Amino acid sequence: MIALSTLLPFVGAVIVLSITPGPDLLLLVSRGMAQGWKASWFSAFGFTLAGIVQIPLLALGVASLVQSSPVAFDVLRYAGAAYLIWRGVSLLRSAGTSAHVGMAAATSPVAALRDGVVASLTNPKGLMFLLAFLPQFVDPAQGSVSLQFVLLGLIMKAVALMIESLIAVMSGRVGSLLVRWPKVVLWQERLTSLVLIALGLRLLTMSGQAR
Repeated sequence: MIALSTLLPFVGAVIVLSITPGPDLLLLVSRGMAQGWKASWFSAFGFTLAGIVQIPLLALGVASLVQSSPVAFDVLRYAGAAYLIWRGVSLLRSAGTSAHVGMAAATSPVAALRDGVVASLTNPKGLMFLLAFLPQFVDPAQGSVSLQFVLLGLIMKAVALMIESLIAVMSGRVGSLLVRWPKVVLWQERLTSLVLIALGLRLLTMSGQAR
């Protein structure tokens, strides 16, 4: 269905994209350092779950609808922005209130997972990126275009999750080495909170018209 000559450069491109600095990577690193590798990994897994929802929608043409509909675009970004800013403010208010000095305030796996899902799923530009990126590797001569979209999308998310898992473990390890300095831990917590708020503000300041 997908030729090896297409699959190899596709995987290479996904790896490069996964390690390219950006809001998602910053969230994983800051959360891993402040709250441990598990919290970071669950956020990464949230990105993957969001992708599993986005990819079939893309194959069905919903991404094109969002791209052409300012209302749909705005509903997504406003809902996501409200949640992310609320989460960031909540974490910021609780920063440094842990019962044990030097330990970051705990974030439950469910909350970390939800943060990842919402950050990715309510970002309409994420759909736009998939819509621009995946077709470059689709060959109608190889069979169903929709099926190729789905397969490539799933491969993309699987490869990205592997890379993001390594990032989560590494950032968690760095955080565990810095835990002996309570002030550093406090600023790690604040950074995670500010990243969430920044992601929310980023959604708010996007153009109202999908491009």
